[in-house]
Amino acid sequence: MPAHVKVGDTLPSLEKVISQERINRWAELSGDFNLLHVDPAYAAKTPFKGTIAHGPMSLAFLNELMMLCFGMDWLSGGILADVRFVSPVRPGDRITVKGVVTAISNRQDRRYAECELFVEKQDGTKAVVGRGISPMRTSG
Repeated sequence: MPAHVKVGDTLPSLEKVISQERINRWAELSGDFNLLHVDPAYAAKTPFKGTIAHGPMSLAFLNELMMLCFGMDWLSGGILADVRFVSPVRPGDRITVKGVVTAISNRQDRRYAECELFVEKQDGTKAVVGRGISPMRTSG
């Protein structure tokens, strides 16, 4: 994708189904067993009215999308920037991880693609918004 990317290109989307089991597995992976994520009875008494996914899980999905699109270029200096969590991701949500190329620039002898990224819930509500900035090879 990088050799031919241009402003306005839509990145291929990823779909994920969020379950309590998936959230619990993330807790095991990360070591973050905050009751807001893993204890439905506790979480029901909070302003969230139920468990929510860990924020870094959504960041991992954004990274997965950028890795899919930019491969090793992403790993050689890609960054997520200006990320905001605007709506909680909950068990039962079906999310789509999306992006669009908003700018191409050259800095210090490297070409970069800047992408608007977001995680969107099944009802169209954005859960996470941000930007991904990836270096790109100029050929091949």
